[in-house]
Amino acid sequence: MRLRIATLVVLAALGGCASHDGSSPALAPPSVVPSSPEASSTAPTAAAPPPAGSVISVRGTLKDGVEPGCVLLATDAKTYLLIGGDRAAMKSGQQVTVYGTPQPDLMTTCQQGTPFKVTKIEP
Repeated sequence: MRLRIATLVVLAALGGCASHDGSSPALAPPSVVPSSPEASSTAPTAAAPPPAGSVISVRGTLKDGVEPGCVLLATDAKTYLLIGGDRAAMKSGQQVTVYGTPQPDLMTTCQQGTPFKVTKIEP
């Protein structure tokens, strides 16, 4: 009897997954918005990150991270984890402009901010 009930439960569950009458899509396809010529720009924006490997400049305030040795750059829109650069030029609370490349896929132990490989830092 238990086997029969278990079989009926499994069949009902599988039948529910398979029964689709086509009146509405089971999963809606992702919406695609065609890009317009005005939308493309070489300057980074909050909505569109710069192309990989593009050198950009970011201005913000330096802050210490929660992990030792981690230096963050806080901007109005985002927080970056600074990788490399002259650590002597990086004092917490200082306003600086940092040049480099965002590395969003880089894994770190700092657990804060978007990794940003520094090529130059200016007060």
